[in-house]
Amino acid sequence: MMSYSSNEQDVIVIGGGISGLATAWYLAKSGLSVQVWEKSSLCGGKIKTDNINGFQTEQAASMVMNFKPEVDQFFNQTGLDSFKAQRLLSSESQRYLIHQGKLQALPMTISKLFFSSLWTHSGKLKLLMEPFISKGSNPNESVSEFITRRFGSEFLEKAMEPFISGTLASDPDKACARYVIPRLTALERKYGSITAGIIVHKILRKRTARNPESFSFQQGMQTITQQLADDPKLGFQANYQVDKIIRHNTKNGQHHWEVQAQTSYGDIQCKARHVVIASPAENAAQLLKPLNQQLGDLLSSIEYAPLSVVHLGFEKSAIKHSLNSAGFLVPRQEKMSINGNLWMSSLFADKAPQNHVLLSSYLGGARHPGMINLSEQESVDEVLKNIKPLLGIHSSPVMAKVNKHHQALPMYHDNYHQKLTAMEEQLKTLSGMHLEANYKGGVSIRDRIVSAKNTAENIIQQCSIEHPSTSASLFNPLSLNPIIEKPA
Repeated sequence: MMSYSSNEQDVIVIGGGISGLATAWYLAKSGLSVQVWEKSSLCGGKIKTDNINGFQTEQAASMVMNFKPEVDQFFNQTGLDSFKAQRLLSSESQRYLIHQGKLQALPMTISKLFFSSLWTHSGKLKLLMEPFISKGSNPNESVSEFITRRFGSEFLEKAMEPFISGTLASDPDKACARYVIPRLTALERKYGSITAGIIVHKILRKRTARNPESFSFQQGMQTITQQLADDPKLGFQANYQVDKIIRHNTKNGQHHWEVQAQTSYGDIQCKARHVVIASPAENAAQLLKPLNQQLGDLLSSIEYAPLSVVHLGFEKSAIKHSLNSAGFLVPRQEKMSINGNLWMSSLFADKAPQNHVLLSSYLGGARHPGMINLSEQESVDEVLKNIKPLLGIHSSPVMAKVNKHHQALPMYHDNYHQKLTAMEEQLKTLSGMHLEANYKGGVSIRDRIVSAKNTAENIIQQCSIEHPSTSASLFNPLSLNPIIEKPA
């Protein structure tokens, strides 16, 4: 039997990961009443930091890579700036790629690129021709098609494919370019050429932000979500399993939502003017199918990549390589089972005990989805088989940890533009319902914060229109300091 509560909120956010928490923070900052309902006992979703005998490992995102001023503003205003751990300068000296079975330093400047043995003469010529390539017109153009058309197949295979497969667990042959590499496609749309766009921005000083910054946090990435969840204005509630959302219409044409959940205190319900579903696509689909079957089916069709993150700790003396970089990526033509290897103790201090190192490798993704079925020991063995000869490892690891994610990252594959457009059209039939998750707007923490800000602004504006007499004092259109981004 349902135990009813008199609880009423302006907004209920379903899902306590970075998307839901960031959206709730922006909403609460504007003065709206909000609660975040999370089905598990912890906040953060896949973002979780573990500490194992002095080794600090990340289950998902290992750092924030930012170049957007609104993200700077977010970390400043939430107080998270004071917890930052800056990237070590020594990790910037080299970037590595596997080339013909060996570690190859990547050129860090255009001038060095043209003297690198990584590219053939024809490959370098194709790069020089980029400003003269005409614009594309296909909204579903894949990353492979876009990069090959503008820069050539060599640049795709040796630079872009390892990045798409290694960091996004996606397949560049299927991934929709406008959603996976939006900054590059935006430059082409605006300037007709990526090279021309970069030059114009440099001359006119129209960059979107200050120099890019990479950072983590002193207690790991979980600091972000934990600090947000601890803010009482966000009303974070753990162990709230939402099982039903009901729309109620009133005689004057207004409506509200009723959200029902199972909790450790019994079944509860809450009325809200707006609902934000900030959970994975399939979870959102199950909640929305009773309200709009077509929207639910579209959400169910979103593909996710399976991924295993394998963390290995070694004594520093067990590795011959100097580990003077962030790590390396692996092009698909190398036929290796790992997609990449991050040298975490080279990136940030205190990731490993003194005289030890921490290496994190990635198995699976769109390239090798079956790797998720390996046991933990098999996963460790597979990684060691790949990295031992590359790094000169001559001793066994002193620590091993495997994090398995059967649905790690959404893949923006195939006709993703039409899919998102159709979802937005169906969402219009559910006034006051919003979707905010990494299957739209990008998968990085940077993208999640920017997307959350946009969703929150939309809700705040709607609330000011729906209830001007009560919302006017709460809604300050300058409170979020909107920033219009130009491609960079």
